[in-house]
Amino acid sequence: MLRELRIEDFALIDRLAIALGPGFTAFTGETGAGKSIIIDALNAALGERMGADAIRDGADSAYVEGAFDLSASEHILAAVREAGLESNDATVTLSRTIAPGRSTYRLNGQTRSLAALRAISAGLADIHGQHEHQTLIHEENHLRFLDTYGGPEHLELVEKYRSAYAELSEARRALERLVMDERTRAQRLDLLRFQVQEIEEAGLAPDEEERLAAERERLMHTEKLRGGVGEAYAALEGEMDEEGGALHALQGASETVTELAEIDAELAPSAQGLREAAYQAEEASRALREYAEALEADPQRLEQIEARLNSIAGLKRKYGDSVRDILEYLDEAAAELEALEGAQQSAEELEGRIGQLAQVAGQAAQELSAARRELADRLAGHVEKELRPLGMDRARFEVQIEADADEAGLPDDQGRRWAADATGIDRVRFMLSANLGEPLRPLAKVASGGELSRLMLVFKSICARGAEIPTIVFDEIDVNIGGHTAHTVAEKLVAVSKYAQVLCVTHLPQIARMADRQIKVEKTVQDGRTVVRATELSETERVQELARMLGDKEAATAARQHAEEMLREASTVRERIRALA
Repeated sequence: MLRELRIEDFALIDRLAIALGPGFTAFTGETGAGKSIIIDALNAALGERMGADAIRDGADSAYVEGAFDLSASEHILAAVREAGLESNDATVTLSRTIAPGRSTYRLNGQTRSLAALRAISAGLADIHGQHEHQTLIHEENHLRFLDTYGGPEHLELVEKYRSAYAELSEARRALERLVMDERTRAQRLDLLRFQVQEIEEAGLAPDEEERLAAERERLMHTEKLRGGVGEAYAALEGEMDEEGGALHALQGASETVTELAEIDAELAPSAQGLREAAYQAEEASRALREYAEALEADPQRLEQIEARLNSIAGLKRKYGDSVRDILEYLDEAAAELEALEGAQQSAEELEGRIGQLAQVAGQAAQELSAARRELADRLAGHVEKELRPLGMDRARFEVQIEADADEAGLPDDQGRRWAADATGIDRVRFMLSANLGEPLRPLAKVASGGELSRLMLVFKSICARGAEIPTIVFDEIDVNIGGHTAHTVAEKLVAVSKYAQVLCVTHLPQIARMADRQIKVEKTVQDGRTVVRATELSETERVQELARMLGDKEAATAARQHAEEMLREASTVRERIRALA
């Protein structure tokens, strides 16, 4: 499990150390408090792409470090030792220093490559981000979910095929390189070296262009934004009107109707609606004020952004339609460059070897395909069973598997050939009927955002043991759910936490109350700058935080009593769920 996360000069975080434990931990706090920044920092420690914009303003570099206890994960500990790393106390520490243009990666204090770090980190944590449920829509991801469900034994078949196909693909590429004449080969090498150097020196981040464009738009319209926001704030606060603005009027109406509701209960819904409207107006007013105070014209920054966007545009004209396309081209060019520099085998030898490798890969593909078809039936039944308590009791789920004939593909034992890639010969598609009487259709055509979130939780829960991932992170999985479904999601998270450490960012008290521990994340001002703080809450503090999350400021005492009751019940419910899981 993740035992400790240390973060320095990352985004809004100056210095933060978070101690964690087993079971279910909930991260709560106001919207925008910095909860997702903490998850981003963990992602960075695990080796995800991260640009220099992650560095806190004024700092030369950012530092993130995750210490994982592997005492209950012998298979990962074995991989750590095979990598030549000492781990006397069954701990592995991943750290990363992010500086403009480059990152330095360390495993247990030893400098290692990004590839080496990712080889270890891939088995340490599984992070479900705020929008990751959208990956269920994309059919190219369905095969990965199916294979993960199969667990370690099935993944051995996946790796056996992947290794065979990679060897075959490399032999084919080597043959193509060898048939080039030497002049063409030299020209290609020069071009690839230039392209790789040009892209690497640019230091691109995947979402950099979108963020810069948004910042440019804001800087170009600073005065218009300041004026409009000022007008809206004045209308709410009534700064030019002695009788007050819209906020004052809403608060007055709320107080009046609340008093009248004590006389006639039929006014209670109206009183509640007015309280909520006044609260929302107050929140909007504060947000507008803070926005206006932070808004500044910065011509120098605007010039920097324009120059950077022009540089990116120049790279796009050469290498792709987006920054992600450019980074993908970089990976492809670097791989081709490495292969061209190392190719030495003769074409004749390679042709014979390619025939042998195709037979080996074809046999491995057939074994893997048969295993997947058997696995598909089991997964479909399991998903349907797990969806029932999540408000989808009439849902039907099916895993479709197809293969395409291809004369140039991999052979099977009957002489047929099938189209193949690094994942095998199978095309996998998840089909869903969310309502009784509806036909099975692709997820993208039938599933709502809430249904996709619940499906993702199901996949995470049923793969927790099979994938042997010791830490599972859910970043705001509660989007688009509430009520009874939120209680069920909370119980599902508790069940998952029996087999893995669960970290969950949430805004729902129904979910937070079920956690073994709760960490509150909040922004504060220190030495004139905004910083993020994270504090593990005591039982009393949890009551206060849950009462805040319940959201009824007008009935604070009742909210605290409700929060106390929620926590008392949660302990018993957790024990019952884990006993049955």
